[in-house]
Amino acid sequence: MQTQSKLLEMKGIVKKFPGTLAVNLVDFDCIAGEVHCLVGENGAGKSTLMRLLAGIHQPDSGTIAVNGQEIHLRNYSEARKHGIGIVYQELSLLPDCTVAENLFMGIWPRKKSGLVDWQEMYKKTSSILSQIHLDLDPKELINNLPVAVRQMVEIGKVVSQSPSIIIFDEPTASLSKDEVQLLFDIIRNLRSQGKGIIYISHRLAEIFELADRVTVMKDGKVMATRPLEEFTEESLISLMVGRELKEIFPSKGKIVANAKMVFSASVQYTPSSAPVSISVREGEVLGIGGLQGQGQIRLLQTIFGIGKANQLVVEINGVPCRIHNQYDAIGKNIALIPANRTEEGIFQTMSVSDNLSVATLGKRSKLGFISRKQETVAVVEMIKELSIITASVHQAAMSLSGGNIQKLVLGKWLLANPLVLILLEPTKGVDVGTKQHIYQLIRKLADQGIACVLYTSDMLELIGMSDRVVVMNHDVVTAELTGNSITEENIMRAAVAVVGLGEAYHV
Repeated sequence: MQTQSKLLEMKGIVKKFPGTLAVNLVDFDCIAGEVHCLVGENGAGKSTLMRLLAGIHQPDSGTIAVNGQEIHLRNYSEARKHGIGIVYQELSLLPDCTVAENLFMGIWPRKKSGLVDWQEMYKKTSSILSQIHLDLDPKELINNLPVAVRQMVEIGKVVSQSPSIIIFDEPTASLSKDEVQLLFDIIRNLRSQGKGIIYISHRLAEIFELADRVTVMKDGKVMATRPLEEFTEESLISLMVGRELKEIFPSKGKIVANAKMVFSASVQYTPSSAPVSISVREGEVLGIGGLQGQGQIRLLQTIFGIGKANQLVVEINGVPCRIHNQYDAIGKNIALIPANRTEEGIFQTMSVSDNLSVATLGKRSKLGFISRKQETVAVVEMIKELSIITASVHQAAMSLSGGNIQKLVLGKWLLANPLVLILLEPTKGVDVGTKQHIYQLIRKLADQGIACVLYTSDMLELIGMSDRVVVMNHDVVTAELTGNSITEENIMRAAVAVVGLGEAYHV
């Protein structure tokens, strides 16, 4: 392999976003006829590096060269002209267009008259589909296809552009076992044609099946680039994690063995699937871990009454609760802090006062009339308690900083005196000082007996805040960790584990 030419060479790449150094002096290359796997935790910088290569972002410094020629990419069209193709996990297909129209969008084959040559387009589409072993009518609408077939069409769309470098970003998320093997056959075929394949995946089994070389990233830096045979699963996990826990978290609660169970929930999505169950004891913060998109948010939203389930069983302080929708959940004093605070957590043009009080209007109204005096007292007290920085209670919520908006969302639900508080990414995008304030608040609420359930993709946050961690992979609980067993290595090992139904292990 060393004698083959470098199709791609990225040197000293740096990319900064406000408050974040996403990619820090990264060197990365890809050789003709190899599969180079790129791995790392969520937020390690992998996707940002690939977006730079795809022209979606531009580096602040460093160089990118393709076939030995330095290039400057301003958009994806320019990346495509230089032979770079990318298959995203999130599909980019137009659902109301046909398979053929999606494959040739913007590059229509034309007749001498200038009109689109539809027959030629259908012929070429059939040829491309045959290359990826997909038996499909070129005239079929994308909307009519299953997600897995759409993913294969997405691959065909990229292959149709005859790229020399192809990036696969978590391409197996929606594929069955047989479809994954078909994808691997396609990748191996592309490699045999001299293509350079960059493959991103959190699934270690895929890495060890496909890779020729592996690059590990962590915190925006490259930790190692080595041939696959120089890695073991243990060494790979160790390089992906291995950070020291910073002293920014409050002391954890002291949970006694027979502590009261304050909250439990069991969700069964289909009649044939096994239930997914969680529980929280008095004084405990329960963390939900695992790689992103493995059913954690779906589980917690379903418990809150959002989403469909064949069966949902919820108990609060030993009392069964019937929850069919979010209104039932709110009525049972269950609160959910959404991951997208600006779109799902606040009314952006309404005032700070209105946002804080909107979930508890009934507590301060009589005969349909709201007591503004009571509302003002409650709002001012909550602003003081959470240290929300605002010029006035009448200030528009959208004009607050991200950290203060997050406090606003928390305050809205704290005024409702919840018995269960579900937090989705509660400190995402906020500064360190605000994070510490939120951490202290969560611990205080847990100490007061509120059942706190925390989902976060920040590994340090998960470890630092959780008394117990439930790890999920593909809608299945793969581990339950407590005490000193809550480590990055154990969580990562469980996050990539394939455990049979009902076989979650306890450490």
